Amino acid sequence: MLIGREAELERVDLALQAARAGGSAVLVLRGEPGIGKTALLLAAIERAAGMTVLRTRGLEAEAELPFAGLADLCEPILGLRSRLPAAQAAALAGALELEPAAPQARLAIGAALLGLLALAAEERPVLCVVDDLQWLDEPSLEALRFAARRLGADAVAVLLAHRPVPSELAPGAERIDVGPLAADRALELLQAGRAHAVPEPVARRVLATAAGNPLALQEIPALLSRDELEGRAPVEGPLPPGSTLERVLARRLEGLPEDTRRALLVAAAAEARRGDVVLGALAAAGLDATALEAAESAGVVTLAPGEVAFRHP
Repeated sequence: MLIGREAELERVDLALQAARAGGSAVLVLRGEPGIGKTALLLAAIERAAGMTVLRTRGLEAEAELPFAGLADLCEPILGLRSRLPAAQAAALAGALELEPAAPQARLAIGAALLGLLALAAEERPVLCVVDDLQWLDEPSLEALRFAARRLGADAVAVLLAHRPVPSELAPGAERIDVGPLAADRALELLQAGRAHAVPEPVARRVLATAAGNPLALQEIPALLSRDELEGRAPVEGPLPPGSTLERVLARRLEGLPEDTRRALLVAAAAEARRGDVVLGALAAAGLDATALEAAESAGVVTLAPGEVAFRHP
């Protein structure tokens, strides 16, 4: 259970229940960086037993690459493309560069996505998850909007997460504004899993700096020495919230082996989620994939089957 997010999880569960009952739901999670949007999406995936899970994440570096997000989202169900109407199948194949490019009708691509989701849902309910929607390329976003607006009795739940932006990215969808944790829940998160409780004066400083941001609450203690964290030494100077995560990451990087730091640099430069792309880049740089294991242990990256993901953009 995510601490302090019971209400948000209840609404996520309702979306999943709607899909399992043969209906549909579109839910948007909006909030500041580190506020817990990704954690809620991961919780939804964990609760999606028996469902087909489709997922993608917007990348700032790929925002100008047409259909990059759509390609990741559709990959697990592309085998159903042959059952689409010919025009839709051809438009989708051209957009995803599966076949030679042909003149595309944007509406046909959105309709193709809607058709794929409906076909997949005939086999079992579908959960469609998109993180960092603000960085999704515009053609993929357009296709997603088209499909999401037209879901009916399709057994599909769509969960979208994005940072606050000037314009509405998913107009008409149910929205949850994910805000800071209440003070008592923030303290609960700060103390969770610790062998020794953080003393009240230190906790008060950390809570004031984090301002209810869950990621900051988990990361700020890494800036403190053991004596500072346990109250045996005064905390020197302020804890500036604007640079907290960067300072934590810098400290973690400093303690990593040189090959690991080089491997992280290559992975960051690759700007890719796919593990095979990152592994190929590492090999080209003369680095072994095992160099990233120390970075995973330090909480800098997550290594999943076929994926290399930095903990935070």
